[in-house]
Amino acid sequence: MAKKVFNLRIDREICQGTGYCVRISPELFELEDSMHAKVLIAEPAAEFEEEILEASTLCPTRAITY
Repeated sequence: MAKKVFNLRIDREICQGTGYCVRISPELFELEDSMHAKVLIAEPAAEFEEEILEASTLCPTRAITY
């Protein structure tokens, strides 16, 4: 079975800084002083898949891609 690879990104142009991603996975995301989310681990392990999917789904602007 192939190992799942993530390339986690946030589109800063559309990020509204709601912080849903940070609440779901503070290991992967944080809010900067500018109130934009920032990715902490761009290529997270497969064990974070559920958190990535939940964060990207709950993001109101769909700024999170993987």
